[in-house]
Amino acid sequence: MHFRSRIVISALALLAALPAHATLLSAADHAQLSSWLGEGPLGLTLLFAKAPGKTAADFHAAADGKGRTLSVMRAYGVDGRSWLVGGYNPQSWSSNGGFNQTPDEADRTAFLFNLTSGVRFQQLPVLAGDDYGAMQTVNDAGKGPTFGAGFDLLVPFDLTSGGVSALLSYNDGAHHQNPFTSLLDNTPYQGVPNVRFGDIEVYTVHLVPEPGAGWLAGAGLAALALARRRRKAAV
Repeated sequence: MHFRSRIVISALALLAALPAHATLLSAADHAQLSSWLGEGPLGLTLLFAKAPGKTAADFHAAADGKGRTLSVMRAYGVDGRSWLVGGYNPQSWSSNGGFNQTPDEADRTAFLFNLTSGVRFQQLPVLAGDDYGAMQTVNDAGKGPTFGAGFDLLVPFDLTSGGVSALLSYNDGAHHQNPFTSLLDNTPYQGVPNVRFGDIEVYTVHLVPEPGAGWLAGAGLAALALARRRRKAAV
């Protein structure tokens, strides 16, 4: 396949992967999330979007039992600055209470991210003296999409006020010696709510194959049909 054709096919794959109704994610954000997940171009299907009056109950009604998801949210710090943050949950959300725990390090594939500052925070491996990294996500009917034991990222019941970011189960490789810092701006957590949330979008995740394979198959079938017609005409 020619180089130019590969570029066109890759571009079409990216366009096909972009969510149809996203209000938060740009094409660059989508590409960054695909790169962090590392599986190729991602297709994102909108599962839940925050709207006036919606609560954690609406989030769970939409997301529970639906497989892996990406949650993206506009988060505001105590000083009013905003960041685009969120998390990848490789398991289904639930309202059962307690944590999704991953004692096996191979299952610690969840991550938090800050798209504004361009950083990803992965689950901690097993460390001497603690295993906070096993606390992947929180299954609580009274909370929105919530990650980690810190709580590393907590979305409250009203999906707006009283949120928390206190990194403990997740880190970017530099902050475990100074836990309980904010995903937003790395400032120390002071033991009080430190995040307010604006828009929130939750997506199911699937892979988008490059369209070239389908085009090649179609071209092959057309060529076979043409060859048959020519043979018949020659008889």
